Amino acid sequence: MKESLLSMLSHGGRRCALMAAFVLGINACQERLAAPADCPALCPGGVQLRDTVLTPLVGGDTSFSGYRTAAQGTSLRVSYQFAASEDRAVIRFAPRSDSVLVGDSTVAFTSLDSIQFQFSLLKRDTSVTGLTIYIYRLPPTVDSTTTFAQVDAAFVPSAIVDSFIVADSIKTQRFTRFYTGAGLAPWAIAPADSGVLALGVQIRAVTGTGVRIGGLGAGSSGPSLSTYTTAPSDTTTVTRVLNSSVRFNSFVSQNTPTNNIDELTIGGVPSSRAILRFPWPSYLRDSAQIIRATLELIPLAPFPGLATDTAFLQVRPVLADFGSKSPASTDAFFIGLANLLPGASDTIHVEVRRATTLWQGSRPLPSVFELQLFPEVSSFTRAVFGSTRTPASQALLRITYALPYPFEAP
Repeated sequence: MKESLLSMLSHGGRRCALMAAFVLGINACQERLAAPADCPALCPGGVQLRDTVLTPLVGGDTSFSGYRTAAQGTSLRVSYQFAASEDRAVIRFAPRSDSVLVGDSTVAFTSLDSIQFQFSLLKRDTSVTGLTIYIYRLPPTVDSTTTFAQVDAAFVPSAIVDSFIVADSIKTQRFTRFYTGAGLAPWAIAPADSGVLALGVQIRAVTGTGVRIGGLGAGSSGPSLSTYTTAPSDTTTVTRVLNSSVRFNSFVSQNTPTNNIDELTIGGVPSSRAILRFPWPSYLRDSAQIIRATLELIPLAPFPGLATDTAFLQVRPVLADFGSKSPASTDAFFIGLANLLPGASDTIHVEVRRATTLWQGSRPLPSVFELQLFPEVSSFTRAVFGSTRTPASQALLRITYALPYPFEAP
């Protein structure tokens, strides 16, 4: 009996000792939520934060132009006495057929019942009043080689097809208008034009301003033209609809700024993009944990643009470094974004930590960024930043990283 009691006390003592050791172990290294990190000497390692600033490789930051033309944007610029640019939009529709299908045969029609024309206003500055959009008839030969001077000469009062008064409160709107009877005359297509109709767009307002209208790349917001007619031999008098798709659209500018090779130009028409190459030390590539990475870009001039129409700077990691033809990532998770507000000139800060993690590991991507404007060749915005050729305003990449715990270091 005594031996059993002593045995129980002995086992109970051991359990108490183990419990006490467990409690002491927990208390020796614990997180205190109400205070900064506290790790006594019994805890291994400890977070060691470091900061570093990287500058691009000298000569490794360059702008390239010609990626996209005005015809390849999602919208068309139109402006009037606008400081950013003076622009005219041009639209050419596919040839309209001169016959309709009746049963198994095609039958020529001699007259039109009506025409429907549609286009969309996507962006405008509502602080500018008295906005009117004018539609002009242009020669059917307009194409990518047509210049501003050639187009502007055709914008005469006698060539006006219609005009659309935009209410001062309207920001965006889909305009639809039908033409019948005498209203069809401006839309008549001469036999020499082979069924091709081309239109030009110009605006007027109380003061200089600009707008963006939907183009071919805007899907349902793009311009459309539908012709309604009745075949003379169709006893059912069913109205036929001939839809003319947009074959070509673009805009032309009075003055196109040139790029300075000592600067980094983003945007413009044709579009420009920039490549930034950074040195990437082994301690960042192999073992550091990147806490924060911020790309800083210094504008050399205020950003031109249309009020209320913010453009965005995209900072993309490249998948391979082929200079101007470097393929950039399209994964939104790794793309850094920054607003480029019209008239702003402050330093641009873009968080790029996710992108820099792709520069780590055993198979890292090149430590290169591509800078691109969004929307490209549609916005009035054009950004010019400093480069390594202008050291006082060159880009900076600020990195905050954590060193590995001592017991993790080789």
